[in-house]
Amino acid sequence: MKKRQAKGMWLVLGFAAVAAAVLAASCVPTGQKIERAPARTCLDCHPEMGEKFRQGYVHAPVKEGRCNSCHLPHGLIGGLFLREKEPGLCLSCHGDLKVPATSASVHRPVADGSCSDCHNPHNSPYPYQLRAEAKESCFACHDRAGFVKKYVHAPLEKGCRSCHDPHFSGNLSLLTDGADTLCRSCHQVKRPAFVRAHSDYPVRSGCLQCHTPHAGDRPVLLKKNIHAPIRQGKCDACHRVEKGDIRTIAPADSLCLSCHEAPRSEQASSHQPWMEQRCTACHAVHASDFRDLLATSPRTICLACHNQGRPGSSGETPLPVQTSAAGDKRDTGPTDREGGPVRSVHRPVADGDCLACHRGHEAGQKFLLRQDEQALCASCHAPARYEAVSGSHPPARGRTCNTCHRPHQSASVALLVAPQEQLCLGCHRRQADERGRLSLHKPFAEGECVSCHALHQPAATPFLKQSEQGGALCRSCHRDSTTADGDVRLHRPVARGQCRRCHAAHSADYAALVREPPGRLCVSCHRTTARRISAATVAHQPVRDGDCLACHAAHGSPHDAMLKKGQPLLCLRCHREVARFWRKGVAHQPAVRDCSQCHAAHGSSVRGLLVSEAGVLCARCHRMEGREFLDRHHGIRPGRDSCVTCHDAHGGPDRGLLYPVGHAPFLQGTCTPCHKGRAK
Repeated sequence: MKKRQAKGMWLVLGFAAVAAAVLAASCVPTGQKIERAPARTCLDCHPEMGEKFRQGYVHAPVKEGRCNSCHLPHGLIGGLFLREKEPGLCLSCHGDLKVPATSASVHRPVADGSCSDCHNPHNSPYPYQLRAEAKESCFACHDRAGFVKKYVHAPLEKGCRSCHDPHFSGNLSLLTDGADTLCRSCHQVKRPAFVRAHSDYPVRSGCLQCHTPHAGDRPVLLKKNIHAPIRQGKCDACHRVEKGDIRTIAPADSLCLSCHEAPRSEQASSHQPWMEQRCTACHAVHASDFRDLLATSPRTICLACHNQGRPGSSGETPLPVQTSAAGDKRDTGPTDREGGPVRSVHRPVADGDCLACHRGHEAGQKFLLRQDEQALCASCHAPARYEAVSGSHPPARGRTCNTCHRPHQSASVALLVAPQEQLCLGCHRRQADERGRLSLHKPFAEGECVSCHALHQPAATPFLKQSEQGGALCRSCHRDSTTADGDVRLHRPVARGQCRRCHAAHSADYAALVREPPGRLCVSCHRTTARRISAATVAHQPVRDGDCLACHAAHGSPHDAMLKKGQPLLCLRCHREVARFWRKGVAHQPAVRDCSQCHAAHGSSVRGLLVSEAGVLCARCHRMEGREFLDRHHGIRPGRDSCVTCHDAHGGPDRGLLYPVGHAPFLQGTCTPCHKGRAK
């Protein structure tokens, strides 16, 4: 609300400024001529764009400098804004390219309203502002392999527009005219050579039943597979000529059965078109580029009917097909039968090869399968790699593959019938209960069991993708945590790859998947340290809290004792007050070098975690005998434990390291008011 009010305030101020300018202009004395500034164009501020867009074939509004035909002026808010989105903006001038309702086919970019997929809106080196040369522009979407075979149709050399309209057409496949009409515009069907080539039959239509229109590997662009009567020139097996026209001697489907075996009912499963003797529902009658004379690709034929999956069956949709506004079917990318995204697709499905697993007419197995399910899977997936391998997951033995896998596609990896967490945790109940713990391994939390486990060909138990020996499995992801770099020394379990000594594989009640409280876990190996801690009467606070990781790095460190930082920086993270005189004053050198010279890191029997009594510590470096020592202490010999009553052990404002606040007689060097009779 505050942002809206602020925006509104700025708009009001802007309008007020405009109003003030208008009012000021209106106050010009009568009779005085007002000079108006010339209107500025876009190119006045953006001359570089004018130079850039004048090359090649230029869009008319750009050539005429009419940027505002398509763009809005910036106004109060900067930016490059179109007056309208595609295709509405384009159609405001190119209304003749609006798709008629009667169109039989529409080019995909046109149907999607994406004019700029093919055209540059400003200029281009190519006619019609195409983004690439005409043919190359088509190959941006259409696979070039289908157009560069041994024999190439002559019109293709002249460009796709020889036969196709680039936007829409009243004919199928964007043809500029009916397919046969186009063919006859070049091929004279009454010429003797043409008639002889067609076994003296008066062929005038149906060209695409035998010939491929773009490129092929057979002479005269014949399709790859030719029906035997056609190949043998025995057209009269199915046709006769009456009054100059070619007619079939019987309905096409019944003609098929005059040569081919009729359907039988004793099989376990039969294809419905086969049982109904509708051969031409799937097969071409003359020639085809596909196996078994299929009219088009197996995927297209199968999905024409098998486009609805039934939960609990193997009939889920392999690859859905949608119909565009023009009525032409096209793949839109895989989705699961519940409508979600697909993560894995069976290779034959991805290749559109339905007949790799299914028979087209009838089969001794359900779902028209070529073999029983286990044998069918084994025809590609060698049983020795899945069933007989020692250590394979138990459900794989003596069970069909579809216990865990879908045959076509899945929203899970490896064609699993359900998300991994549901599939795996449905049996592994103990692991399912672990999902409620504080710390979860990321793959376990996300249900990605196969990140670590291989169920059919495990490298190690329990069904692991790699062995845990040497930390190989963990290092496949946690390489930075398990590799020594430069001066870093690794913690012994890390160096040996013994990750499971400290971490749980799935979950734990402690951070970082640590198996038990860090303090207890560490002392299970560091027993000498544990005994010292037990014997101490004063414990370091992190030790008391069992928080070893407050000071130590768990995996490795370049510092002694696996410390996170060197001395004294590590201690200063908590004990900042000890360095108060180090910058402006004098630091005690042992404190600057290493705190452990005087302090025990874990625990001590002396206050302040000192390694021994204060006076004993001081006497290691400071000689407390002799005249010089007495002179510095005004002839008084202090007790051994009294050093820290006057001196700061870490640093002070001057060389004496005395505390900055002291008793007045003491600061004046007069001890006798309090210590009478002790002077020598």
